[in-house]
Amino acid sequence: MTELHTSRLLLRPARPDDAPCFALGVSDFAVARWLTPLPFPFTLAMANDWLRLAPQNGPDKSMFIIDLPGRGLIGCVALTSEMGFWIARPHWGKGYASEAARAVIDWHFSTSNQSHISASAHHDNRVSLRVKARLGFEEVGRDMRFSQALQHNVPHVLTRLTRERWMEREERPCA
Repeated sequence: MTELHTSRLLLRPARPDDAPCFALGVSDFAVARWLTPLPFPFTLAMANDWLRLAPQNGPDKSMFIIDLPGRGLIGCVALTSEMGFWIARPHWGKGYASEAARAVIDWHFSTSNQSHISASAHHDNRVSLRVKARLGFEEVGRDMRFSQALQHNVPHVLTRLTRERWMEREERPCA
């Protein structure tokens, strides 16, 4: 089971005992409204099922629990057909999403031969789009997706991060 460590976070596989905190985090509508595939409200039973079916952390599909040592689960970052992440509202604005995503991207490109990572976000999710832009994702299109929480179609911005672009960013000296 792959674990990743950053300066502040532990990124680890999901465990059954994560379900209550997972459900609590995504049952906050301020979080849930941006998570296209998750219904709202999101119950403990749903969290148990979601975590039980979560992909094991391999290079093609992975889901990491974002664990803040001493506090526990504060979010999640997944990489399946697209990269997605969420952070519980009490932990917004502290750079945890960027830090976790950066670690998963590093891990992904070092353990797979895939040429890119795709991601998307609601067109008005400025925070998520800013995080992705800082990580080097570039817009490649737009489409409509059905939001389970909002119960209607939502315009999405499609983005992509290529392995080449990621490696170029990593090689630049810090200013």
